[in-house]
Parts: sequence; structure tokens; C-alpha cells
Amino acid sequence: MEIKQFPLTEQVDPAVDLGAVPSPLPDIITLDQLEEMDFPTPPVIIEGVLHQGCKMILGGTSKSNKSWSLLDLALSVATGQPWWGRPCTKLPVIYINFELPTWSIKNRMRSLRACRPECQGKEMPLHFWNLRGKNADITLLRPQLEERLAKHHYGLIILDPAYKVLGNRDENANGEIADLMNQFEALAQASGAAVVVAHHFAKGDSTAKNAMDRMSGAGAWVRDPDSIIVLTPHEEPDCFTVTSILRNLPQLPEFVVQWNHPLMRVASDLNPEALRRPQSKNKVCSDKEFMDAVMTTEGKTFTKIVTEAKTELKMSRSTCQRTLNRLQHNGLIKFSTGLYWVEGSKVHIP
Repeated sequence: MEIKQFPLTEQVDPAVDLGAVPSPLPDIITLDQLEEMDFPTPPVIIEGVLHQGCKMILGGTSKSNKSWSLLDLALSVATGQPWWGRPCTKLPVIYINFELPTWSIKNRMRSLRACRPECQGKEMPLHFWNLRGKNADITLLRPQLEERLAKHHYGLIILDPAYKVLGNRDENANGEIADLMNQFEALAQASGAAVVVAHHFAKGDSTAKNAMDRMSGAGAWVRDPDSIIVLTPHEEPDCFTVTSILRNLPQLPEFVVQWNHPLMRVASDLNPEALRRPQSKNKVCSDKEFMDAVMTTEGKTFTKIVTEAKTELKMSRSTCQRTLNRLQHNGLIKFSTGLYWVEGSKVHIP
């Protein structure tokens, strides 16, 4: 079959040209009509992070184990087990792989399942479509995707990685990336599933930018998705601060995950603000440095701790408060009658 080629400047959807029929536009409605309509909130696939039928992007540096993390997510949803401490709803999942050899996917899944005994069992609703080396322009691929996915009722579709489905699009061109996001949206609408993709960071010091500006390319990469999860290198080796940017759900506190092959595991004792920075920049103090500098077995007021932290560590009042809250939550310090202290004569922070 001959496939027609269209310049990107022409507002033509090749998927439509190949036979896909676009859905009619909805009617304009009044506020009263809106109030009368029954639109139930879709199921939450990842608690506090992602609804079914929405889009999510996982961003991180090159070789930050994004594919491992997404395979772990696929396994978690297919078995209804938590992912990075967030409960997941059990739903059928398809992982569409554009990058890894089939043997690599097989070996990775064996490693993940061996480390997660709660995810054992046969005939789980987890499918794979290995398309490495195939024509992966999402616009041309979408009709085939929708045809095959219509035979199943997936709750989660993972496409890994995003750059493999760009086709001739320029990742720095907002219009072209907006079109890419429209293709993901059309896939989500046609299937009723959440669509998750992985994307990479831009080169350079990612800590000098806001979390949602760390990903490479046009702004549409981060303006369109409903949920964004950003993995930023932490000052501790093999650790990443996880930042969420969420449209439909409350923002989550930042936390740290640590790579322990083949899994990312939550490292609740690490300071999320301690990002890896160039040597020329000041390092955010670690929890151990904070404890050694200002915490003792004798109780101290918040004001005294803030004063000492500013003098010894150049730490702001707000950062000091967040650090105290986190250490108290993790049981490393005590607080009562306006005083903070450490129990025992020695403090051990891993």
C-alpha cells in the first residue's frame, strides 16, 4: 500500500487519510446542561497520580532507568500492587516497546518478578508489543494500534520511549509536539486507557531549571500531559528526586528513589532538595550534615535551630522547617512542648 506524504505545514492527518474516521465534535452546552450530565470520575490507576483515560509523561536524564521504572509500573498495575509506595488499581496493561530487543525485555521482566514475589503468578493481564526497528511514526502507527487495542480492554498503555514515535517531527517545535500529543490523546480516547510515555532531559545542569522545564524540547512536552513525573539526579549515587506536576490531582510532596537493580525503591531518609549540582554550586546539605550541625539530645526551639542552620549550613528558614518535618515524620527526631531533640547519645543516618 502506498502511503502518502504530507508536508508538516499542511493540516492533514495521515491517519485519517489511511481510513480512520474522526469523531464528530461535541455540542456546545449550557451550565445547566453541564450540571445535569453524569460524568463519573474515571478510576485512579496510580493513587494520587494518574486517572484512567489521561496522559502521563515520565522524564529523566539519559540512563536514569526510565524503562526499568515503566516496566515496574506495568507489572504493578497488572497485579494491583503499589508502585513507588503508591497503590495501583489492577487493570490490563500493554507495554509498547520501541527501543529494547525482545530478549532484553524478557530478561528484565524475569529480574523484576524475581524481586517482587507479590507480583508472581501466571496469566496476568500484561501484554507486550515489541516494535524495535519498525516504522514508529505515531500518526501512521495509530490506526494499527487502535485496531489491535480494540480487541482488548486495556486500562494502561505504555509507549517507550517518546522520541521513537516522533517520525519527522522536530522535538523543539511546539506545533509539531502539540500534534504528537494530540495523537496520544486520540489513542487514549479511542481505547479508554491511560497513556504513559518516557522522555529525556535536555543537556546541561537540570537543577538550574524548574522541574517541568528540565525535559528536552518544546514546551508542549510538559504543557499537554495530565500528569508529569520528573526524575532529577540526587547528590547521593544512584538516587533521584521524584517531582510530580499534576493537573487533576493535588501535588505530591517530593521524595527520593534509589536504584537497586532491578528496582527503584523509595529512600524516605534522603533529602529531596539535595540535588546533584556542578561542583561550582553550593551543595544542599544532607540530612546527616543537618543532624550533626544543629541537633543534639538537649531540646532546642525552632528559632534556635533556624539560627544555627543559617549560620552553619547557609540554610533558609523554609528549608529548615521542611527538613525538621521530614526528620520528625521518619522518626529520627522528637518534638514536644516546642522543643526538638534526638533520643540517645549517638545519631545514625544511613
